[in-house]
Amino acid sequence: MSHHQSLTDEELVRRAQQGSEAAFHALVDRYAPRLYPIAFGVTRRHQDAEDIVQETFLKLFSNLSQYSPDRGLFKTWLFTITRNQSLNVFASLKRSLVRFFADTQEDENLSYSSQVEGSISRNPESQLASKQELARVEDALAKLPERQRTALLLKAQEGMSYEEIASVMSASVSS
Repeated sequence: MSHHQSLTDEELVRRAQQGSEAAFHALVDRYAPRLYPIAFGVTRRHQDAEDIVQETFLKLFSNLSQYSPDRGLFKTWLFTITRNQSLNVFASLKRSLVRFFADTQEDENLSYSSQVEGSISRNPESQLASKQELARVEDALAKLPERQRTALLLKAQEGMSYEEIASVMSASVSS
């Protein structure tokens, strides 16, 4: 385990603000895999999601001096940047939000689908039932507005509290 892996986000940010490239790279390594599903969830395109993650870290690098722990958790700030970048890309591409869980080519499946399919029994009947259940879930999620899908992703994939989700989404906890 590298020294940076044991540091908190705030410690890494402080070091990065002081000019540590290693600390900044540790933040990238820690968060890039977690930001990608959020970006992909909005854009539904792998290349766009990768570009959004890269743009998020460019914005982070440019604006790191503006972050203060007094204003909230680092991860909340970072997920907010990612969500905003994703929505900007989505708006410029003018895609329909209901394509969120549309089927893609086999080699472009979101890791969630791959995990579900990989965890099911090799029994053809069980496999078919699991695929049908996944399709029903994806269909239901596709009908949700972007804000609700994003909130579900942040809760299910990131384990964020409702307060953190509200902060990322600039909404009240009740909404």
